[in-house]
Amino acid sequence: MAELTAEQKKAARKAEQAANFKKLASSRTEKALQAISMIGGCANRNNYDYTAEQAEKIGTALTEEVAKLGAKFAAALAGKTVSDGKTFEL
Repeated sequence: MAELTAEQKKAARKAEQAANFKKLASSRTEKALQAISMIGGCANRNNYDYTAEQAEKIGTALTEEVAKLGAKFAAALAGKTVSDGKTFEL
């Protein structure tokens, strides 16, 4: 069996990375969408009592995290990195 050239190895690695990204990103996105939907269930005033400030804080935290997500992808595409480290608490 013939050895792969460096270019062939690089192309195979890129294809593997693309497949891994698609699989993992799809799975994680689906889980995130389900989690957001579950948070929406907390809006039921028959089951939960919360303030407008608490509801706004949840919405703001989610909006900010989505913005950070976009910034991470934009930075990565530009060859840079963005760090985070903030956790949420009501």
